[in-house]
Amino acid sequence: MRLFLYSLFVVSCLSLLLWTRPTAAVAAAESPLPGATSGGDAASTPMPKQCRLGKTSTQILGWRWKPGTRVRIYYLKNNFSEAEKEAFSRAINNWNKALKEIDSRVVFMIDGEREGAVETDGSITVLRGIPKGKDQVGQLRFFSLSNGVMYATMIISPDVTDLNALTSLMTHEIGHSLGLADCYECKRGTTAMAAFKGSNKGNDVYEPSECDKYVVAAGFANETGAQARVVLTEQK
Repeated sequence: MRLFLYSLFVVSCLSLLLWTRPTAAVAAAESPLPGATSGGDAASTPMPKQCRLGKTSTQILGWRWKPGTRVRIYYLKNNFSEAEKEAFSRAINNWNKALKEIDSRVVFMIDGEREGAVETDGSITVLRGIPKGKDQVGQLRFFSLSNGVMYATMIISPDVTDLNALTSLMTHEIGHSLGLADCYECKRGTTAMAAFKGSNKGNDVYEPSECDKYVVAAGFANETGAQARVVLTEQK
């Protein structure tokens, strides 16, 4: 039995009914992100003009992988087809590209199938299951041990079978692991953290938006002082 095991939090990720969820806080576009400090590049870089907190951009959560973590992603054996795993890979590769741009020093690595959930440091096990909570299609659960080991389990609803929806869902769930909060009121197509329209109708986002990259970079900058930077191109 593992001692001192506790769950940091459980993120229930995507709602099928956007209007049944809590309203996200909205701030002015020029306002700094919550918790931002003046020490890091990301914190001192203005938010891109197209980002509106609670409308086209989400906010920072308090938990994320440590800078420099090489996160290994495993699939529970026989849970996903090769086409489904390829759909996930699309999202993972897009996040890796974004993380390289902002110098987060976090990398996601696909490491094959496993017979059971992996509980090693810096790991995510992806599996089919029923997410906790009504109308949820995905869930990311984080765990931490007293010795500093952190890992996660990603639960994907059996109802999500469309390949584009799976890419969208993986993009969303990885965003949670990097400190991005849900944005139930955000317009679909603007942020990876917007809600699903239905089980097989994603949020029309298959890679992190400029706003998503900004928020992730700001979160890492807050944690390390000056570790993350933002080099973003404004969307017209």
